[in-house]
Amino acid sequence: MLAHEDDLLRLTRRFPYSYVETRYHKISSRVISLLNGELLGVYRDEEAGYSVRYLNGPLYFVASRDPDDLRPTTEKHEGWEPGLWDGEPVSGSYSVEEKQKLDSQNLEEKISSLRDISREVLSQDIRSKINNLILTYSESVEEKELVINGSSLISGRVPRVLISFNLVMTGNGRTITAWFELGQSGGLESLNELRVREHLIEKVKSLDHLLQSGRSVSPGRKDVILSSVLSGIMAHESVGHPFEADRVLGREFAQAGTSYMAELGLKRIGSEMVNVADDPTVPKSTGFFLIDDEGVRARRKLLIKNGEPNEFLHDRFTAPRFNYVSNGSARASGFDREPLVRMSNTFFLPGEMSFQELLEDVKEGIFFKSYMEWNIDDMRLGQRYTGLEAYHVKSGEIGEPVLFPILEGTTNELLSSVDAVDDSLQFFPGTCGKGDPDQGIPVWLGGPDMRLRNVPVKVI
Repeated sequence: MLAHEDDLLRLTRRFPYSYVETRYHKISSRVISLLNGELLGVYRDEEAGYSVRYLNGPLYFVASRDPDDLRPTTEKHEGWEPGLWDGEPVSGSYSVEEKQKLDSQNLEEKISSLRDISREVLSQDIRSKINNLILTYSESVEEKELVINGSSLISGRVPRVLISFNLVMTGNGRTITAWFELGQSGGLESLNELRVREHLIEKVKSLDHLLQSGRSVSPGRKDVILSSVLSGIMAHESVGHPFEADRVLGREFAQAGTSYMAELGLKRIGSEMVNVADDPTVPKSTGFFLIDDEGVRARRKLLIKNGEPNEFLHDRFTAPRFNYVSNGSARASGFDREPLVRMSNTFFLPGEMSFQELLEDVKEGIFFKSYMEWNIDDMRLGQRYTGLEAYHVKSGEIGEPVLFPILEGTTNELLSSVDAVDDSLQFFPGTCGKGDPDQGIPVWLGGPDMRLRNVPVKVI
């Protein structure tokens, strides 16, 4: 039995329509921030409440912290949804295990652990200076209970741990700023599994090497290798968003733009080496769920298969417009937000090559290990990445760091230039924005290392 089942069933009876979702949604969170090892602040929050979404001609949505406040609206208006995929909603529950409970350490112990990490990083023997290190730890627990059409009962619980670090470093007459984030679903064991301490120390040493030894790169066409950090942001921004069916239909036009799939109707997007999936069932992912907020069982969606469009992300209301079925892609960020077509964990699929084999066939090129900034247009077609950690590749060997190379092109041009991907697969957390009112929702993005042939590299 659901903890809030009586409230949800009572709401269902209050809305006697052909399709009714009632949802209880709670998110509890705590954030701890340190600046150069000293506590900046602690923030706690809890958002909990009820919502009802129902069809009465148009699609309606109402929400409140108190279920007794919710009543069918008398307002009449035209909805954009022309129909509903009426597949039977499933029942079930899902949860992510906390091997070490989030509350197994008190606040003082968590602050002490973060101080230890900060002080170890600040004491590294490097030639550059760390001006500022902001270390931020975030933990949250998201809980959902849903009743759909009075019969489907669904519950979900996902704890998440995120840690981010902002760095300002100077050296050799240069200043750089960098931001990185690690995270997964689970308990406090995540801090060890994510190798937070080692990762941060490695980044500081890498950026010191860049400041001290980085050299400009000559512009021109070169072979480029993108790390999983770059392939991940590309998968999310230039594949995931334009493959959201509601965006293809134009619903996101005023908030976040349109889709090249609507504007251009591309039949081929990349080379045969390009395969992109969205999969909410990936263990430990921040975008994890097993049943979506419309009662549809989650599954992997292969958005691009061998370079060709294969499947859009759908909910119950976009699917009929494409003569398709919902593939379990509806999610809401909180109790007062309606479910929308959303990404979960979006990534390029790995291949069979090793990273060394990717390098061996590069006579002259650049390895983009991390980015300083990225930009993409409203149609998700034109994109630009400015490298932060980037290295010269010559005759199959990684050489000295290069200063801020720029990769720029259209989605189909860049993806068509992919001729190999390695056998690794790494993920990084993100917060995906969408909707009006805005909904920021947790996701993972990632992929293997990818090799692009003869693409234009620019300089600042």
